[in-house]
Amino acid sequence: MSVRDKSGAKAARRAASAPQLVTGQVGANPDNMAPTNAFDSIDYTKNIHVLSYGIDTLHLSFHVELSENLLLLSEMGKEDAQNSPTRDDLSPLPPFLGQNLMMQAKGGRGMGGYQFLAKSDDLTVRWKRPNAFKVAPMVVELSSLLLWRLGGGGWSAVDAVLAWARELFPDGCEVRVSLFHQCADLQGWVPQLVDLGGVVKRADTLRVYTDAGQEDAAEGFEYQLAKGDKLETVAAGRSNRLRASVYDKTKELKKSGKYWFRDVWAQNPSYNADLPVWRVEFQYGRELLHKYRVETLDDLREHQHQLYRYGLAWFSWRERQVSDLAHPQRWPLIPAWVVLEQSRPASEALPSARVAAPQLRQLAMMVDGVLGTFMAKTGETDPVVALDRMQAIVRRHKGAEGMRKVLEKKRQRYASVPTVWAGRAPLAEVAEVARVRGQGVGIIYTRWMQWGDGFIGSAHRQL
Repeated sequence: MSVRDKSGAKAARRAASAPQLVTGQVGANPDNMAPTNAFDSIDYTKNIHVLSYGIDTLHLSFHVELSENLLLLSEMGKEDAQNSPTRDDLSPLPPFLGQNLMMQAKGGRGMGGYQFLAKSDDLTVRWKRPNAFKVAPMVVELSSLLLWRLGGGGWSAVDAVLAWARELFPDGCEVRVSLFHQCADLQGWVPQLVDLGGVVKRADTLRVYTDAGQEDAAEGFEYQLAKGDKLETVAAGRSNRLRASVYDKTKELKKSGKYWFRDVWAQNPSYNADLPVWRVEFQYGRELLHKYRVETLDDLREHQHQLYRYGLAWFSWRERQVSDLAHPQRWPLIPAWVVLEQSRPASEALPSARVAAPQLRQLAMMVDGVLGTFMAKTGETDPVVALDRMQAIVRRHKGAEGMRKVLEKKRQRYASVPTVWAGRAPLAEVAEVARVRGQGVGIIYTRWMQWGDGFIGSAHRQL
C-alpha cells in the first residue's frame, strides 16, 4: 500500500469514528476555505434543525381620533370593572375572533398615560383620551398564542387584527409597528458556558445567566464553570433598539406555562420531544425600526427577512480563533448559526439608515473648544482674527476646491434632516456676538456651512 493510500485509509477511519452530534460543537470552516482534513469535511449542521420561525411579539399603534362615544363608554366600563368582584367588565370594543375583550379596573401601563385597558386571550388593547403625551391614542398587543396558533409566521394573526380594526374604525386609521420580535427555535444544538468566547456582538455588554440564577458579569465564566453551572440565557443589546437573546426554551416553558409550543414544534417532523429546544430571538424596538424606515406593516412585510439577517450579523456565535483575536468578525460561524442563516432566503440589505439631526449645541461646543485651543497656542486674543487664521490654514491644506467638496458631501448627508436653526449669517457677525459675550462661540448655536466667497456661518441665537 502506498503512502497516499495509507493516509487515505487513516482519514476514512477517523471520519467514521467521528461523533454525529457534539453538544456545543463548533468548528465550521468559512465557505471560501477547503477542508484540511477529514474532520473538517464533517457536516455538523445536518443534525441541527430549525423547528419553527416567525413573529413572537408584535405591538401595533393605531393613529386615529377616538370618538367621544367610545371614550364615554370606556369610562363607564372601567367604573363598572372597578365595582365588579372580578375586577373586569365587558368593554365597548368589538369582539375579536368571537371572544369579548374585558375592560380592566386599572388603566394601561407605561408612560403614555393610557387610561383604559381591555384584554382577551389573544389581544391586549390600551387607549386614552388626548393628553400631553405625544403617543398613539391606541396600542394593540398581539399575544404569542395568537401569532403562533393562526400560523403563517404570524401574518395570519396580523390580517385578523386588521379586519377587527376595520370594524372598530370604519373610516380607516393609520397603523404603525411599535415593537417587533421574531425568533427561530433550534434543536440539535446546546450551547455551553465554555463556548461563550465565540459570541461576537455589537452591543457593549453581554448578560449571561445560568441555572444558579447568577449573572456572569458578577463572578465570571471560570467561577461558574468550576461550580458546574449550566447555561440558560445569553442576551445583549437594548430593548428600545435591538436586543438579542439565546435561551433554553424548553426550560422557559416550565416558567411561562406555554406548553402549547410543543404542538407547534411537533408540526415539524424533525422534532424530538426528548431533546431540549433553544431559541434565538431578536427584539426590534421602535428606535431601530424608525432608523431603518420600518414604520408600517407593509414595511415590515417587505423587510422582515432583512431584519432577521441583520440580527444574525449584529449578534453571532462563532468559533473563537486565538490566532486572530483582533478580527472576531472573521471567525467562522458555528454550525447552528450556519443553519439559521440558511433557513431564510437571501435578501437585499435594509433601507439606508436615517441620518440623525445635527446636535447643534454639541457642534458649537466643539468649535468653541477648538477655537480656544488655537487661541491659546497662537497667543491670539481676537476670536475673529483667530477664525480667519484657522480658515487660511485649512485652505492651504485642502484648498478651496477640496473644502467645497467636503461641504457638498455634508449638505447631501443633511439635506433632508430638519434642524433647529434656519438662515445664515456671516462669520464675522457670529464671532462678534461671541466676543461681546466674552465666552467664545460656545454661547451660540452654530454650524460651519461654507468655505468660499467669505466664510458663511449658520444663523445664530443667543442662549
